[in-house]
Amino acid sequence: MGFRKPTRELSAMEILDRSFSLYSERLVQFLAPFFFAGIANGVIRQIVENISPPITPLEELTEDFFEWLIGSLWAILGRTFVLWFFFWSAMTIADGIAVKYASDLLERGDAHLSSAFSFTIHKLAPLLAAGLISGTLMILGFTFFIVPGIIIAIMFSLIVPVIMIEGTSAFDSLERSRRLVDRSWWRIFIFLLLIWFLIVLFGVIGEALSPYLPPLQGLTSSLISAFIQPIYPIALTYLYYSRRTKEEPQAPPVSYAPLVPTEIPRRPPAIFEQPRFCIYCGQSLPFDAIYCPSCGRRTRNSSRGSSVFPVF
Repeated sequence: MGFRKPTRELSAMEILDRSFSLYSERLVQFLAPFFFAGIANGVIRQIVENISPPITPLEELTEDFFEWLIGSLWAILGRTFVLWFFFWSAMTIADGIAVKYASDLLERGDAHLSSAFSFTIHKLAPLLAAGLISGTLMILGFTFFIVPGIIIAIMFSLIVPVIMIEGTSAFDSLERSRRLVDRSWWRIFIFLLLIWFLIVLFGVIGEALSPYLPPLQGLTSSLISAFIQPIYPIALTYLYYSRRTKEEPQAPPVSYAPLVPTEIPRRPPAIFEQPRFCIYCGQSLPFDAIYCPSCGRRTRNSSRGSSVFPVF
């Protein structure tokens, strides 16, 4: 099945429909980066939980609780940072591979995971830098009344496709993403809301199934979430091309001049001179002759030119 990049702006449902179609067509290729990222995150999670001392908070808010919190604060922050850093790095690489792979399919009709992986590693620095800047601003925005965080999330939603497709730097990708989403805030908000809902839903399902598989408790949630995660970068790729259609120069409309009826100049009627002859002597007469030049008899009865006798 052939896939092409959009030639017009798509709605949120159209983007999701095309994204799922592309995902189902190349399921193994799109799932592989997230599958390995999920395995890596699960392994790191298991290692950190095994080597770090158990953190068991006290149930009552007493003086002992605050002493425990202060003493365990650095351990909690260090464990959280390690897990977050590995998760963020692995998912950034997986997102970049998926965007590059989807872009190659839409533009050239063919793609290779090896080249997508190599290109993503080459662009890993701007991807991480742009993600760090946008993520920090997003957290600050959510801290202050939530709404600024939503605006920032929409504004910088296309930084990964911009970097992977246009090859821009981290700072340029932020400005480029802002210009692409301009004047389409509500549409992109609905689109992102649908994507986030699907990802959160699969994450909750993974967490709910984890207790039933104790040996793989850390891996189960990551692997189940990995099945839906490729939809996000694929949909972002479609959204990027959909917004690009608003920038492509359009052919100017062809204007046709109204058809105005023109008057054809009328030619004066041609005067056909009928030959005349004198009825008395048979002499040929000029058209304007009143008397016959041969016999001298009158051939017209008035100056208006009517003949006295019928002209043969």
